[in-house]
Amino acid sequence: MAPQKESDERPRPDAARHANGLAGRASRRATRRQRRVWTGRVATWHQHGSVNLAKVTAAVIKAAAVRPGDVVVDLGCGDGQLSIPLTKQGAQVLGVDVSPGMTSALQSNAHRLGLDKLEAITVPVEELDLPTASADLIVSSYALHHLRDADKGALVKAAARWLRPGGRLVIADMMFGRGGSARDREIIRQKLADLVRQGPGGWWRIVKNVMRYQLRVQECPISMEAWIQLMHKAGFTSITASAIVAEAGLITAQRPGSANVRDHAASSISAGTL
Repeated sequence: MAPQKESDERPRPDAARHANGLAGRASRRATRRQRRVWTGRVATWHQHGSVNLAKVTAAVIKAAAVRPGDVVVDLGCGDGQLSIPLTKQGAQVLGVDVSPGMTSALQSNAHRLGLDKLEAITVPVEELDLPTASADLIVSSYALHHLRDADKGALVKAAARWLRPGGRLVIADMMFGRGGSARDREIIRQKLADLVRQGPGGWWRIVKNVMRYQLRVQECPISMEAWIQLMHKAGFTSITASAIVAEAGLITAQRPGSANVRDHAASSISAGTL
């Protein structure tokens, strides 16, 4: 038997770097696609939204329990479904979105409504960098399932750093896995049934969605259990999880520490400081 080549036996020293490079390129491609898709949907966003979106928005606002003067960061803010009502309740809100069209629409809405404590920046949420302990509350609704799984974990860890002690993270999103739980299987069954009833167009969407889900492209939802694990790993406490409607779930978590003393940095966060 011929001896094996030495190059076959040695681990490639650049393997990890190569993998990270591929992950980075995949993430950048996903970001470009999301920016293109959501900018194209600015004018018709409410037509694309789920009929249950109002229930999801209401659940997030209720769970947020915002107080006047709270500093809030809205991840994947769109044109303001969360940002606007939270600002109206007295919060200082920074909306973050990958789409310049969406942030422009949000700023226009804020100006029209006279909401001078609402600002917006255009940046992918996975690239966002905020001062440590600068926010009282971080919210997100139906945005984070577009992130790669590794980026979800990194974002949750970053959120724990951005929140002041006692600050809270509230996330609503499509939350289901690959059929490992009874809830997962029921959600998948309902989605398939709905699409089958739509005829050929729905059948084609089944094929596309199965491919996307298996390949983890465009949409990458994870289960409630997976979100809870991410919260624990990031050091959050007082974690709660509940279903809202259909595949929508709600996760809340708190950064350990007293919520009574507000850090000076929390009163000064704005688009201009980033």
